[in-house]
Amino acid sequence: VSTQSTGDTLQRMLQREVDTLKRREKLCNDMQVWIWVLFVFGLVTFLTEYWYMGFFNCCFAMVTLYLTPKYTRLSGFYLRMNERNDLRILGISVCAFVLFLINLCLLTALHENNCPYITSLPSLPCSEIVYLSLAFYIVESVAYFIFFVNSTLLCWNFKFQIGNYIEPMLVEIRDIKYIFAAAKSKSVKEQRSAGLDLANLAASNADNKFALVAEGGLQVLIDLALSEDEGVRGYAIEAISELLTVKSIQNEFVEIGGVNTLMFALHSTDTHVVKESLLAICQLCQDNEDVMVHVLGENGMDDLCHVISTCRMDCVRLVAGIFLDVSFCDNLRGELLKHRKYVPVFERMIRCSDPVTQQLCLQTLEMIAIANPDAITAHTYFISPLLVAISRSTDLQVKTISAKLILYFVDNEETLKEVLTCSGDVNTALLKLVTTQDNIMQCVAAKILLLMVQNDRELLYDERTMDLVQTLRINAVDQEAWMLSDKILIMKESS
Repeated sequence: VSTQSTGDTLQRMLQREVDTLKRREKLCNDMQVWIWVLFVFGLVTFLTEYWYMGFFNCCFAMVTLYLTPKYTRLSGFYLRMNERNDLRILGISVCAFVLFLINLCLLTALHENNCPYITSLPSLPCSEIVYLSLAFYIVESVAYFIFFVNSTLLCWNFKFQIGNYIEPMLVEIRDIKYIFAAAKSKSVKEQRSAGLDLANLAASNADNKFALVAEGGLQVLIDLALSEDEGVRGYAIEAISELLTVKSIQNEFVEIGGVNTLMFALHSTDTHVVKESLLAICQLCQDNEDVMVHVLGENGMDDLCHVISTCRMDCVRLVAGIFLDVSFCDNLRGELLKHRKYVPVFERMIRCSDPVTQQLCLQTLEMIAIANPDAITAHTYFISPLLVAISRSTDLQVKTISAKLILYFVDNEETLKEVLTCSGDVNTALLKLVTTQDNIMQCVAAKILLLMVQNDRELLYDERTMDLVQTLRINAVDQEAWMLSDKILIMKESS
């Protein structure tokens, strides 16, 4: 593309954007004028045959005046600015069209009945009132139709956002081949520039995504993602993440070994690179078991655990989401807790302060426990953080899932001893559960208490345990919880 033609194209696109914004300003100003015109017509309506329509016309004008945003090309929106101004104007346009139809109906009624039963000006002959009303409703109908057209055009104009015309041109100006040549250069500066261009190209639209892939852009981006410069890697991973939003591109990316590149990028010292890599991995893992096999791979779990140990909470949350996706796959679920070294990673997520990460982690463990309870009960390290989560978390879902997981440990005679060794945490956690007004949590607490006393009869004579049972029985909001607590008391009496 020559320099002259490029400049002309950009200038035309820029002028087109300016003209669109000028048109928006004019339409907004015209709308304000027509609102006051319609308000005056509403007042005059009280002098016509169908005088009661004046209430509707005046109310419509006042409400429209309040909802209509004001706009200038230099200052933008002010007063009642809203991201969905187009929906407001669309509603106003529909109401204006309805009132236009009502006026046509009034004209028809006046034409069919030359002497209506109500006259607001009895001093004039009936026929003159009819003629005046006919003339007025014709003018008012025209005004409403013009207002409807104006508001419809404004609603369409509001769909335009600054940069809609010029940004795609800025991306398309650069030839892809020139960008690829810069990407393959040994100069870090040129590689960064090429990475930025590729990221912008991938983010612009679907056509550019397919054009980039067709020219071999995936391999170029993979090579850039392996660069030692963090800036180059960041742009490359960002471009890859944008391309992977298209399902068909994901398959090609996996086939050329792109997953290994993303896993390698997780060890970057730049948090942005790690986050973009995780976002790309999340897109790949959605409902795709074959990709999950590549993600876990030989050292995939180690790479993801490294992120949890070293990165910020937003990155840890993404990893927790990946683990949850994996937990839905029957063939891969066991890999999450295959080695004992992964247990502290899950423990850290349970103890973290982010409730979303806690929920994702606990849901993963729950899926594992449902499929294979022994996979959870084999790791008694989970008992303490689960009890702490029940006691200290303010999130209802975190408390509920944690209590359900504790239930697995209590149901196992061997792990029950480990639970009882944390007597202080157990009592505190159970007290939180029994005093809540949530029926599910109370039922879980009742089941835990019942299993505890069934496996260790000495607990029937433990004052703290029985106090919990009595408290549950008093506060029970569900019949099942009440019956389970009553069953424990019956066991004590019979013993």
